[in-house]
Amino acid sequence: MAPMSNAKKSGLSKGEKTRQNIVAKAAVLFNQRGFEGCSMQDIVEASGLEKGSIYGHFSSKEELALEAFDFAWADTVQKRMGNLNTVDDAVDKLKLHVRNYVNTPSFSGGCPWLNIAVDADDGNLALRERARKAVREWEAALVAIVVEGQQRGEVRAEIQPQGVATLLISTLEGSTAISRIDKRSQALAHAEENLDRFLEEIVRSSADRARL
Repeated sequence: MAPMSNAKKSGLSKGEKTRQNIVAKAAVLFNQRGFEGCSMQDIVEASGLEKGSIYGHFSSKEELALEAFDFAWADTVQKRMGNLNTVDDAVDKLKLHVRNYVNTPSFSGGCPWLNIAVDADDGNLALRERARKAVREWEAALVAIVVEGQQRGEVRAEIQPQGVATLLISTLEGSTAISRIDKRSQALAHAEENLDRFLEEIVRSSADRARL
């Protein structure tokens, strides 16, 4: 019996593997250079494929850019959120998320969400909608952690889950933007320190827990 090809072993056809390879290479280029700054010729050179082959998989540069962002963002979310189930307490989960954000290497070119949000601010509407969808999903994940913590008596009842999510995201992304402008900035380190202090403030006291 002939040995199985790598494509068959992985469950992907040769065409699907080629498409994935294009997306992976394009994700780095779009994230580093932006939509306008990355040409299809750049992707041709990075992938080693002819332009016609790339257009055989993607109808337009925009379609490829959207899938490339999805790829980069999925990788980023996994790095920031993938290990949160290793801790039980809601506040500890949020602290771990902050620590992951600050200390885990970003996708090549920096935070994909920040890059696409800036890139699409007054440009491509499809990319802007992708950025909006991504941040809403991020917010929803953090809100769910806070709500679960409130239900288990770990987080004070008067805390607004949406407010916590917004504060974490805006502080982390704002600090990232500062750090990119000023390479010597300690903005992210300061963000982690102050967010940890804030998260300690939302913990339900042991006395309150005892009364539950």
